[in-house]
Amino acid sequence: MPWKPGQSGNPRGRLPDKLFADQLRMVLFEEDKVTGRRKMRVIAEKLVEQAIAGEGWAIQQVADRIDGKLAQEQHVSYEKHDDSDWTRDELLAIINDARTGGGSESDSLN
Repeated sequence: MPWKPGQSGNPRGRLPDKLFADQLRMVLFEEDKVTGRRKMRVIAEKLVEQAIAGEGWAIQQVADRIDGKLAQEQHVSYEKHDDSDWTRDELLAIINDARTGGGSESDSLN
């Protein structure tokens, strides 16, 4: 049946982008048959046990989730000193480089 003007071709709307993540959350909130606790709780307890046992990867995981991952510093240096030294294309290249976290553009710009 053809769609009428103004009628959505997808009446249920756009599907979520994270289908797997949604399914994983559903399973993690289910009750564990052995312990009677939520599966997510069981996993969190095992992670903490590993951290207490001195496993560096587990300590890092706990820290990242409690405090958040540390922002990485980026240092960019260029030899041009005045605004008028830069062309529009060079400035756009610097901005794009900073956004993508790429390497230094200074070699190609000088």
